Amino acid sequence: MFTLYAFNHEIAKTREVVTETRLGLIRLQWWRDAIGAIYDGKPVLRHEVVEPLAAVIRKHSLPRDLFDSLLYAREFDLEDKLPASLEGMKHYADFTTTPLLKLALLIEGKQASEDDIKGAATSYAMAGLLRAVVAHSKQRRCYLPEDLLHKAETNQYALFDGKEFEKLKPAVKAVVDAAKTTSPLLPAKMAAMYLRQIEKADYNLLSSALKLPPPLMALRLWWAA
Repeated sequence: MFTLYAFNHEIAKTREVVTETRLGLIRLQWWRDAIGAIYDGKPVLRHEVVEPLAAVIRKHSLPRDLFDSLLYAREFDLEDKLPASLEGMKHYADFTTTPLLKLALLIEGKQASEDDIKGAATSYAMAGLLRAVVAHSKQRRCYLPEDLLHKAETNQYALFDGKEFEKLKPAVKAVVDAAKTTSPLLPAKMAAMYLRQIEKADYNLLSSALKLPPPLMALRLWWAA
């Protein structure tokens, strides 16, 4: 599991570590080639994540298409475009996280319905995107739906300048409501804690309360498990 999430961290941070779209595409292609070599039976690249990942893939017979989906999804980050709508944000959350959760369940030897997997993955990703709005704005990135920003009479450029965060409350509430799920999987339980925390902060993403994890989070997850 550590190896799988180390791989996801490597590809998810691509936008943060490159200065040009072309360099980001090259980095993702490097990972695509490294994964391809594992499945094609070619020599595995000497790398602190690739080598243990090859062992995990073989041990658990992980399907290649899920890795391809994760890599393809991360190309969106390089475009620096906002999702046009709430549905677009949900699609992004789904594409970048559902394949990862499917791989995690295969490693754990557990099964779940497609709806429960997608619901948990999407909810968890959207909660994470909300919690990262302030950090992303400092990197001149934004994943909040463009139409919701317009309704709130602001835009991503104001956020990039550290302004008008107080106008975001209606947009944040809409995302919180859309992110809720009935999935019984643990990522959904974790997402519910984060979403509830945002609600208690009155949808203020600058609230100091959001800098801390939800109360008794580890214990509550253990109990849910």
